[in-house]
Amino acid sequence: MPGTAWLIDGMAYVFRSYYGVRPIAAPDGTPVNAVYGLGMTLQKLLKDHKPEHVACCFDAGQRTFRSDLYPPYKQNRGEAPEDLIPQFDLCRALTGHMGMATVMVPGFEADDIIATLTTRLLASGHEVVIVSGDKDLAQLLKPGVRQYDLSKEQWRTHDDVPAWLGVPAHQVVDLQALTGDQVDNVPGVRGVGPKAAVALLEVYGTLEAIYADLDRVETLPIRGAAGLRRKLEEGREMAHLCRQLVQLHHEVPCGIETTELAYTGADSTTIDAFAEQWGLKAIARQVPRR
Repeated sequence: MPGTAWLIDGMAYVFRSYYGVRPIAAPDGTPVNAVYGLGMTLQKLLKDHKPEHVACCFDAGQRTFRSDLYPPYKQNRGEAPEDLIPQFDLCRALTGHMGMATVMVPGFEADDIIATLTTRLLASGHEVVIVSGDKDLAQLLKPGVRQYDLSKEQWRTHDDVPAWLGVPAHQVVDLQALTGDQVDNVPGVRGVGPKAAVALLEVYGTLEAIYADLDRVETLPIRGAAGLRRKLEEGREMAHLCRQLVQLHHEVPCGIETTELAYTGADSTTIDAFAEQWGLKAIARQVPRR
């Protein structure tokens, strides 16, 4: 049996660790609170769930193909804190030394890598657990794919998405295309809120179907239907652009085979040396070894 593969949204837990762990410095003075927090989080995951296959996925930087499509994408976030910047490379090095497949591809986000690996793993007979609380990844949920919010110890399947976001998992992309996403600075269609977007998708099913029959919008039992039709017409181009921004890429050139995700534990020599250099012995003591 191929087994279950765990795909970790490394960026989410790096930032959570940075803001949730007090300042800590390595012997040479380099800040390592995010590295420490990430390591403690992941060693607990390894201990509690004993994954047979695992990958930790990271962004390669702020600039991606989405930035080329829409330069304001994620520009609302500003620069990373100065003391976090040197920790990104250390976080990736740590997950590698912990024995996990560690994946980063320039021009793409961690979410795109997760989408690509999910597609490949399903095709090879695996089940997938996406380790993240991010709603953007809900579009990937389907039979065989679950989402696990490690911080809240909360599980979700595709059956849970309507109660969570208001639409089935296969409509999440179109929902976000209409409503936008403030977190990522995706504008959506001006004046179209979640209630109207959900109502539209209940009737039409897809964004394409909405724009193929805009005149019908005015006849729908939706508050402000006449004005909604006008807003949709004015926002047609933006809606389709936003769909490109929120749709995850499923063909990222990862340079890794699904067989390389098998987890056998850390190499004692390398994890101990890394922990000694960066003051992370508490993590190394608890990581499974080969």
